[in-house]
Amino acid sequence: MPRSQDDLPWPPPAYRPSRNAELLAPATQIVRDREDYLGQGLRDVGRRIADDQVELFVSTDPASALQQQFERQAPQFITLHDVGTKASLHLLGALAGAAGARVQRLTIRRQGHGVALAVVQFVEVPLADGNHVRIYSTDLTADTQTRQALALVLLGRSRLGVLMIGELPAHALQSLLQPLQDAIARAPWPNRDLLLLPLASAGTLAAQAARLVGTSGIAVRVTPLAARPNDAWSFISGTWNRMSGHGAAQTALNTDIEQALPTPPVPLPEAPTMAMDLMPASSAMSGSRLAAPSAPARPVAAPVAALWADYVQRCVGVKSAVSGCIFDLGSQRALAHAGSTPPPERLASQGALLLDAMAGAARTLGLASAPPQAAISYDQQHLLLYPVRGHPGVVLHLVLQGTANALTLARMQLERITPPPSGAV
Repeated sequence: MPRSQDDLPWPPPAYRPSRNAELLAPATQIVRDREDYLGQGLRDVGRRIADDQVELFVSTDPASALQQQFERQAPQFITLHDVGTKASLHLLGALAGAAGARVQRLTIRRQGHGVALAVVQFVEVPLADGNHVRIYSTDLTADTQTRQALALVLLGRSRLGVLMIGELPAHALQSLLQPLQDAIARAPWPNRDLLLLPLASAGTLAAQAARLVGTSGIAVRVTPLAARPNDAWSFISGTWNRMSGHGAAQTALNTDIEQALPTPPVPLPEAPTMAMDLMPASSAMSGSRLAAPSAPARPVAAPVAALWADYVQRCVGVKSAVSGCIFDLGSQRALAHAGSTPPPERLASQGALLLDAMAGAARTLGLASAPPQAAISYDQQHLLLYPVRGHPGVVLHLVLQGTANALTLARMQLERITPPPSGAV
């Protein structure tokens, strides 16, 4: 029986939202036609590849591409934006958890490379008429500039933008809201409804709401204190229902967080680790579209995982190594990890981004398209990106601590470490 959401506390307040830990990027799958788009119709953004995973390939920066999708599809959605707190993902988790469902992920990828540029989390809540509305969180995974730009696009194009506000002094709150206030002042700003939802003391919110309105004509509402996720959802869904006007009966949300999402027909299993048919690294970074795999993805057998685990353990055993990850370049999926921090998902995603940048520079300079190696130093810390011999598209990302000589010594030692046989993995 799912735990009641009434007794789930909000996370501790923070003066600024910190970056969400990198999420494991879903494996790209090839779909046959337009009918394989999201099941609710062509007004949804992205292409569904799993029950809880959607991906969108883009040829421009993620914020511009997502805005174009919103303009083209005109979906109705709600955006949750944290201001001095980390509550939006907590609320999505409460909504999904009450029904035994999962928070979903929209992965924005670079066209032709498959490299994940951003991961946005959301849930889909059904309306009374059988359609659904997505609820996105702006606590997303991306670099700082992309994250800020995507947050403004999500808020600006939403039907209802919700600012979840933690306990902040007036000057800190004003500073955090200033980028939004500036964006509203710049035309166009399609969103006409903002909801300020305080999770703590709300003494100065009325003045902040007036500043946000300015001369824009936007309706800015301030709710009472939302001490629990159930309170927050009641205010959000109630506001949505009132905004629907005469059509409220058809487009209403269930205001009870325990009943807002339907229970899946069967419990969703944990996503299995998938072994995709790996492309040569030069092809994966060549700029051409991903080719269809020669065979369906299949779960990684325990002996295969053990082979990669043994290999990465031996690699992390080289002098000065503190952490290491073996990952699939095409899907950014970690195959094995050893050592301390950073975690495997972060090593895989950042390693793929670095290699993609190197491949782009090589193309611009007219260099060969061979799989690149990289050695990057930050004072006494070093990163080593090392293609695994005999396994095209598989890369070792190693973190070292020590002098510059540590890199040279580590490379010499890695040359003597034999990878798993190519036929065995």
